[in-house]
Amino acid sequence: MKKHAYYLWIILLLAACTDSRKEVKNRYYGKLIETKQLISSGEKRFFLDTETKAKPPYIQVFTDKEGDRLLTFLNPRTNSIYFYNYSDTTCIKRIVFEREGANAVLSAAAYYIYSPDSIYLFNRPGMEIVLANSAGQVCNRLTLMDINDKEWGMHNPQYMFSTVVPLMMRGSSLLLPGMAPFPEILADRENFHFTACLNLKPDQVEYRHTYPEELFGEGYNWGGDLLQLPYPAATPDGNMVHSFPCSHDLYISDRNGDVIEKTYGGGNKVKTIRPIDHKPVNTPDELIYMCYMEQDLYAAILHDPFRKLYYRYCLHGIADATVTTPIDSKPLTIIVMDEDFQYLGETEIGTGREWNWTNSFVTEEGLNIERIGTSEEDDDYLTFGIFIPEDL
Repeated sequence: MKKHAYYLWIILLLAACTDSRKEVKNRYYGKLIETKQLISSGEKRFFLDTETKAKPPYIQVFTDKEGDRLLTFLNPRTNSIYFYNYSDTTCIKRIVFEREGANAVLSAAAYYIYSPDSIYLFNRPGMEIVLANSAGQVCNRLTLMDINDKEWGMHNPQYMFSTVVPLMMRGSSLLLPGMAPFPEILADRENFHFTACLNLKPDQVEYRHTYPEELFGEGYNWGGDLLQLPYPAATPDGNMVHSFPCSHDLYISDRNGDVIEKTYGGGNKVKTIRPIDHKPVNTPDELIYMCYMEQDLYAAILHDPFRKLYYRYCLHGIADATVTTPIDSKPLTIIVMDEDFQYLGETEIGTGREWNWTNSFVTEEGLNIERIGTSEEDDDYLTFGIFIPEDL
């Protein structure tokens, strides 16, 4: 009897020591061949006024009808959009939005400039899209939230817009890429869609794109927030591609539907990714933070139409991270792929303390990433480092 108890104890001990969590393996880890790298090719500096700080929460670059490339950014302090000439870096103008009255935009969090007199703004406090003109006058409003639905936030996407998670225009539709902010929401994964599609003629809202079951189904707890934020990009053929933080694969979807193709888009040095070992309800903040800090996780994906490439970001884990390790300490690697998502190489450029990577965009000059200054003089400028691919 003692012998049987001993063997039972051994079996229980082995089971306790075995990590039964699900995991997302990188099937090409260490097997990819690098043929390109990114190199620095210069920088752009835009002088800021005394009311404006670097690291704006949102940027859009577009070409106006005269063919001038304009860099625009949001100043939340003054509730305004600034316009600069990208080529010569001169400030052109700013549009200020009132916080009270008939033209009120209480707090603009993102925008899409379709034309000088068609500016779509996301007014976060009202959870609405506001159409304004170049004088800051509001022409129309479209509410996203149903105030009569007390559970609205549990079955509708929330939004963490940035330059790399932007409002996007496709045809006559304005796309709002969103997310599920809590893991328990995905218990109803099949009925939760994270992209709002606003048909502007007539005004109506539909929802598209679900989380993949093999990443967010039963047994997977990513804690919500940054670990559940899909990063979107448009493909040359009009589809959408999404980069999920926990997946080495990329998911290609029709902009009006769900996934139509999955393709590998990982990095040569990105390790296995594991979910949080806790039920997806009341997950402690410490576990969520450590899951984010200790692991390699993917982030933004950007299309480069000038070089017919994609850039996918990876934030590498810090093995000795603690709950007090700053969130911007993770090293940033940029993976380069061709337009068929074939791996070409990857380059580590520093950490989030050096690069505000959420402010990234592509121009003819290359991949622009906001550089964080280290001197008082740097605080007077919005500065972008520019990277271009080079053959090894």
